[in-house]
Amino acid sequence: MTSVPSSILVATDFSTNADHALDFARRLAGVFGAEIHLVHVRVLLEGRQQSQELQRELERLDIQHDRQTEEALAKHAGQTGSGVRTHLVRGLSVSESLLESAMDLQCDLVVMGTHGRRGLRHLLLGSVAEEIVRTATVPVITVRESADTDERSAGSILVAHDFSERSTAAVAVAREWALALGAEVHLLHVVEPVVYPEFYAVDVMPDEVLHRIEERSIEAMKAAAAEQLQDVPHSLEVVTGRAVDAILDAADPAQFDLVIMGTRGLSGLQHLLLGSVAEGVVRRSGIPVLTVRAADD
Repeated sequence: MTSVPSSILVATDFSTNADHALDFARRLAGVFGAEIHLVHVRVLLEGRQQSQELQRELERLDIQHDRQTEEALAKHAGQTGSGVRTHLVRGLSVSESLLESAMDLQCDLVVMGTHGRRGLRHLLLGSVAEEIVRTATVPVITVRESADTDERSAGSILVAHDFSERSTAAVAVAREWALALGAEVHLLHVVEPVVYPEFYAVDVMPDEVLHRIEERSIEAMKAAAAEQLQDVPHSLEVVTGRAVDAILDAADPAQFDLVIMGTRGLSGLQHLLLGSVAEGVVRRSGIPVLTVRAADD
């Protein structure tokens, strides 16, 4: 099964952020010869307890709203160009409705904007994009409104690699995209040293040990590249630091056009406690991020 998309779902809420993602998807579709399904989710409210007269008025407003939404979708599709199909979907959850639509429409890539919220606001409001990243079974590209998406093909792709099955899946996708786009691949591995507060006065990972880990990581990266990227121009790098920050530092828009990385698909309490490197990068990256889950994850 190819990892190059033939059918792309683009989520829209008609914001400038969503328009930015749609524009990026349009350029991808042009390169891959893919069709675009532009999807807007209308969230339904349950448990209405109103009089029949009020219920009829609400139904009238619903019909009017649907008509206006369909007109807005058609306008967006017309501005985007040919090969765009529009869909107004009704559901109780935006993320669940988008995932169901991707399955029903047989889309093999989801593209959507993300607002990049952080801190308490993010904890309270959450992010539809991050929930899609965690749970989608197909690759997902997230695009921040401030992300650099100049009119160019992805000539240089950054792949975060941690030697997991998820990273192997990400490299496989990167290889196919690189071959299709004529791009180069840069593998990045981040060594995260164990850090304790100064109060403990212990050097958990001395420089000598850290140096040996970096050397072993480089050899392992060379082996991974030789196995998966032998027919694609590539380079590799090992750095030390906090994974999210190191990946974001490397993802310079002047050097790379796309980040590809695996995601663990955490949920519930496990996600709250452990977080996700992928989501940290999705929230803050200055270039689009393509996340991939392993087949058995």
